Amino acid sequence: MTAWRGVLQQLLGKIGGRHLDDSSSPVVVSATSPIVVGATGGSGTRAIHGVLARSGVFMGVRLNGAGDAMDFEPFLDEIINPTLENVRSLKYELSSLPSPYRNQALLRLRDICKCYVADRPIELRSWGWKNPRSMYILPFICAVYPDLRFVHVIRDGRDMAVSSNQNQLRKHYGSLFGHPRRETTPIASIELWARANLDVAAWCEVRLAKRYLQVKFEDLCTSPATTAEHLLAALGVEADPGTVTGHIVPPKTLGNWRNQNEQLINRLNETGRIALEAFGYL
Repeated sequence: MTAWRGVLQQLLGKIGGRHLDDSSSPVVVSATSPIVVGATGGSGTRAIHGVLARSGVFMGVRLNGAGDAMDFEPFLDEIINPTLENVRSLKYELSSLPSPYRNQALLRLRDICKCYVADRPIELRSWGWKNPRSMYILPFICAVYPDLRFVHVIRDGRDMAVSSNQNQLRKHYGSLFGHPRRETTPIASIELWARANLDVAAWCEVRLAKRYLQVKFEDLCTSPATTAEHLLAALGVEADPGTVTGHIVPPKTLGNWRNQNEQLINRLNETGRIALEAFGYL
């Protein structure tokens, strides 16, 4: 309980001690709901950010080099691990969290979104943000924006396992699984990739239905215009796919897992098999 009290006190300090009653309706702070882009880190969300921004979707002002909306970064740092330590999953319901913590977190998120939306030029009706770790807090975002649209970017977990980007592994593995990682980085990485992406897909298919959109990074690299066309049509965003995908260049690391030794490849296939099969990689 001490850890929960510490996080709650941080949240209370940042929202002035206000309270959200358990029976309150979801708070909607904009006439239109956002397009949220999330993934395990290094999945190619930067390319999706580029497609949306070039299509006239407001994607934020305070961005890092990868196009991540930094407005949400402190909140993600504060909320993800305490939430995971309670539920050990990404397919959770807010009702499973302590009500004071849950309600103060929702107020904090509402305030962040309100400030974020204030920067949107009036002529840009569609808006959203890209921050890969948003997928860890989808139940919170959905409580604020019940009609949110989520773009889930997926990249082959074997590529992710041998990537230099292991930030989510470092930050969240222990909180998600309930123990420190016991395997080498590639194996622990594909464990996280498999659990996180399967959990998110399961939650979204039930809670978001047609507002849940999966995009495989490999498809975006091999058929950028076609993939972007399908995505934009599903989002109701009007743009010429041919003119908003010129920035997409397949990285040299695409398919890098094939360059690993046979023993490692076999272990990656074995460890990630269920998710690799579910997402069409095996």
